[in-house]
Amino acid sequence: MGVFLLPMKLHNELNSMCARFWWGNIGHDHKIHWMRWEKLTLPKSEGSMGFQDFRSFNLVMLAKQGCRLSQEPDSLLFKCFKARYFPHGHFLDAQDCPNSSYTWKSMMAAKPILAICWHVGNGASIRALHDPWIPNRPSWKIIHQPDLLELEDYTSA
Repeated sequence: MGVFLLPMKLHNELNSMCARFWWGNIGHDHKIHWMRWEKLTLPKSEGSMGFQDFRSFNLVMLAKQGCRLSQEPDSLLFKCFKARYFPHGHFLDAQDCPNSSYTWKSMMAAKPILAICWHVGNGASIRALHDPWIPNRPSWKIIHQPDLLELEDYTSA
């Protein structure tokens, strides 16, 4: 579940098995469902039970692998994926290609989750003009490129 994107049918079956367990269905004997399953998977802070939705959990586990790729450039997994899928760029800039592995396709499915979570650190790896970091913009990026003279003023200060 942490390496591959599971099919939607399997997610639905796992969710329905959990719902049947919590509602106490035995065979063909159905109990009353007091709330929809979608409502039960909302967080406890919103007044729900906080049950896990398997689709969301699967995507979060895949995003965790992508986070490891971004933060551990010395790992063997990073070196293999970088050589194959993003040799001249960064993991967040990588695109899916038709002949990629299922593991890579799965990680690309979770990349939108990871694209909005950053670890700033010392700021050396942040590219303010190219990275998606501005909310309420269509692409989360700077639309107007600043003049190079203005940039030199900021870098010299």
